[in-house]
Amino acid sequence: MKTELILLLYDELIGGKVVSRKEFCAEHSIVERTFYRYLREITAFLRAHKPSYIVDVSGQDGAYFLKKV
Repeated sequence: MKTELILLLYDELIGGKVVSRKEFCAEHSIVERTFYRYLREITAFLRAHKPSYIVDVSGQDGAYFLKKV
């Protein structure tokens, strides 16, 4: 399940979509701490294999997206 959720999250981000932390957690029945761990995994992958991309957050509502630097 962990791998599947990380891949789902990555797929949303790489597809240019904005991911709401609250909606993703509710939809997949995970807590925010787990969401943050999954984001750390994706961030580590991006640093190693796609260093021109970062995961960014918009505002305090927890809207995450992929940004080219």
